[in-house]
Amino acid sequence: MKKPEIPELFRSRLGSEMKMDVHWVDVKLKSGVVHRGLVVRGARYLAGTQQDPDGGVPFCADDIVDLRRRSIWPCWW
Repeated sequence: MKKPEIPELFRSRLGSEMKMDVHWVDVKLKSGVVHRGLVVRGARYLAGTQQDPDGGVPFCADDIVDLRRRSIWPCWW
């Protein structure tokens, strides 16, 4: 699995760390698929999911069209 770097455009949306050196985010891809509960390490790399924090993700940085902090809302605004 890949550990893509978050594009510079979206890094400001991470906000403060939720744990030491960890952010949890939701990512929307070009295909319309939304991946929820992803782990960001070092404030720039998508490292995995909340269940597998170091497992990587099945997409690359070029596929990302939007990013937000982890949300309890199921729909994307």
